[in-house]
Order: sequence, then C-alpha cells, then structure tokens
Amino acid sequence: MSNESPPTRYHPFHVALHWLIALMVIGAIAIGMLYLDSPNAPEKIPYLQLHSMWGFVLIALMVVRLITRFALKRPADATTGNSILDGVAKVTHFLLYFLVLGMLVSGFGMSMQANLMAVFQGQAELPADFRVFPPRIGHGLTYSLLFIVILLHIGAAFYHQFVRKDKLMARMWFGRR
Repeated sequence: MSNESPPTRYHPFHVALHWLIALMVIGAIAIGMLYLDSPNAPEKIPYLQLHSMWGFVLIALMVVRLITRFALKRPADATTGNSILDGVAKVTHFLLYFLVLGMLVSGFGMSMQANLMAVFQGQAELPADFRVFPPRIGHGLTYSLLFIVILLHIGAAFYHQFVRKDKLMARMWFGRR
C-alpha cells in the first residue's frame, strides 16, 4: 500500500478527454437542435452523416474516458462542506456518463432502424419521420435530461469557482500536478 497523497489535479490525458468530450457533446446537441430538429428532407442527410460520425467518435472517447477514470490516479473527491450537495455531485457525475452513453446508444439504435448507412450510401430513402422509431423517444428524453444535468454540472463548477473560491476548476485543467 502506498502512502502517496492523491494528486491535486487530474492527469493531463483525463483533462484533454474531459474537455474534448464536453465540446463534442455540446456540438452534437447543437447539430441536433439546429439542423436535425425539422422534417426529414434530402438536404438533411449531410447533417445526419456528421451527427452520426460525431456519435461514433464520442462513443470511442467515452470508452477511453471510463477506462482512464479508473486507471489513472485522480484527486480526492471535492466537497462543498454539505453531505447532501456532495451526494448530488456524485449522482450528477454518474448521470453525465449514463446520459451521454444513453444518447449514443439510442442514436445508434435509431440509425440502425432507419437504415441510415444505406441512406448515406444512396441505397435507401430517408425515412419521413424518425419519431416512428422507438429509440427516438429515448433519444429525445435523454437529451432533455442530459441538458439539465449539464447545466447543473456547469452551475456547480461556477459555484465552486466564484462562490466558494476553492479553485476547483483548476483540477480539471492543465498544470503541474
């Protein structure tokens, strides 16, 4: 057993994954809201291709992120000084992983049911409406929950940084460990 104290910051690889995944999730949400939340039409196909490819990259990054979460040393859990808020933080972090993976799985399921690979290759027609596919319900619900949890996560980070002034955000940034 090692007497080493835990690091004060996350490993740079974990930091890079965190911010890359955060930007990609926000990008995927933006693509979905701006370009895909409309009736299906042929001009929508390039955005569907981008959104799908983006999802495949995200699932790979999430798998790597989960592995590094357990493989790399990380700082001790942050505290607010309130056990209820600390519990909410643990649940929020779990939900971030769970909901992002839920979005990816439901998106993949919808893609399979809509035969999007054949659509992208010009071998099939784009379905008139994705709402006929059961995974679409999960995709929409998960999006709504994920959006709320992301706002909660950002709000908590700002609370730590600007109200508690405990420099918590420095732990998930590059610097000396």
